[in-house]
Amino acid sequence: MQGIQEQIDLLHILFYMCLGICIFLLILGVIFFFKFNIWNIFNDRTGRSVRKTVQSLEEKNACIDSLKRPTPSAVDSEGFGKMETQALSPEDFTSVLEQAQKEADQSYGLFHIETCTMLIHTTEVN
Repeated sequence: MQGIQEQIDLLHILFYMCLGICIFLLILGVIFFFKFNIWNIFNDRTGRSVRKTVQSLEEKNACIDSLKRPTPSAVDSEGFGKMETQALSPEDFTSVLEQAQKEADQSYGLFHIETCTMLIHTTEVN
């Protein structure tokens, strides 16, 4: 009977030791969770932070775009949907640049277009 009581006491002491180690590791895990910013790492890995950032930028831009850009009904002669695509020659390019400068001055305030780069889908190199 004495051997059984010693085993019970030993198991009781081991139980409290394991409980203490468990509580210590739980506290250590919580400390590391906040120290190493695990919540943000989890959001980065799952893509939540990107979605939140895109959503906030879209909300900010929605307010700004309505203030800056004129609505299609406010544009007088040329609507946004009425523009046509055409091939440009060097002579036409200068007139297009002048027209773009006039539209930029009227729509967005006064600023000067210094360079205009035209990209063409071709393999030709000058």
